[in-house]
Amino acid sequence: MHFVPLLGLPFTFVLGWYLGIRESGKSKIDRRSNLSKQYFVGLNYLLSEQQDKAVDVFIKMLEVDGDTVETHLALGSIFRRRGEVDRAIRIHQNLIARPQLSKLQRIHSLLELGQDYMRAGVLDRAERLFMEVVDSGEQQEHGLRYLLDIYEQEKDWHRAIEVAQRLETKANQSMRVETAHYYCELAESSRQQAMLEKANAYLKRALLIDRHCVRASLIQAKFQYQAGRYKSAIRIYQRAIKQDPDYLSEAIEPMGKCYAQLQDLTSFVDYLQTCLVDNPRISIAIALADLLSQRDGEQAARDCIANHLRQYPSIRGLQYLIELQLKFTPTGVIRKPARDNLMILQDITKKLLRDKPIYRCYQCGFAGTALHWQCPGCKQWNTTKPIHGLEGD
Repeated sequence: MHFVPLLGLPFTFVLGWYLGIRESGKSKIDRRSNLSKQYFVGLNYLLSEQQDKAVDVFIKMLEVDGDTVETHLALGSIFRRRGEVDRAIRIHQNLIARPQLSKLQRIHSLLELGQDYMRAGVLDRAERLFMEVVDSGEQQEHGLRYLLDIYEQEKDWHRAIEVAQRLETKANQSMRVETAHYYCELAESSRQQAMLEKANAYLKRALLIDRHCVRASLIQAKFQYQAGRYKSAIRIYQRAIKQDPDYLSEAIEPMGKCYAQLQDLTSFVDYLQTCLVDNPRISIAIALADLLSQRDGEQAARDCIANHLRQYPSIRGLQYLIELQLKFTPTGVIRKPARDNLMILQDITKKLLRDKPIYRCYQCGFAGTALHWQCPGCKQWNTTKPIHGLEGD
């Protein structure tokens, strides 16, 4: 019964077409009957997994009757979804070659063929087809979205910005988040080429378009730190935290490096204590404990973490507390069985954290250990954030 997966899809639309033609006028009965026989010949080829012969039958039928266009579009789409891109391309290419197609049918065929080429990785051909769709004045929104996808894959950010602006007007949909990230990509690229002035201009443009763009602020702060402007970097990191506290963990560590360069740990302690009240995250508590350990001693660090854990349990916080206990308590004070138990707990928490993702996309659920500004799963921008709670920050 290996043909069952095929039966569910092709047979459904073939049967629908067949039942539909039975309702047509009597003058077309003979011709339709001949077509229906050919369809079932093609269907038999599909069921016996002789797809190339099936494609030949369906293409030949198109030459007989242009009314079968929608059926061929559906068949090609099914082949593409199953990964049989060559067959999908063949069907859609033959459709476009037919002079009897209406303008709308041709546009649909171009869109389908463009998707075939995208699936095959032939992006230049797909781009030309989608540009033809956009220039036709029909289905422009679909064409623009596919073009945007192509330019993102090719990292052609200038063209992506142009298409996003056109799409924003055509679809009446805000594209500010995406556009701001495109400018951030340009800034990163310019920085790699040592074009700092150009990079900063792109970042200013990103923030002008989307004032909540945390990524632009984090990059700006990094540039300021590398230039030795530590106070300016601190202000920008603090701005990033206000823009979106979810990314707080991305700013705390580099901000601490700035305060360290200024030799002003007291100001950093004051800031973290204030920040911890508004955003009770374990990353802040750990950073604060590290500073208190240096300034006030290990007991202050232990008290800081313990007090935080009582209200906001965290595996990462528990691991840190165990490390403090083992590090600062003399061997003789903790009896060997108790110390061994602490080391077992330490090992367990390390293993738990090692196997856990740090970031998750709230759009599709994709999780990983690296921050992707564009989710690798759903391709959405700015949807991947640090995980919070017991197993996160």
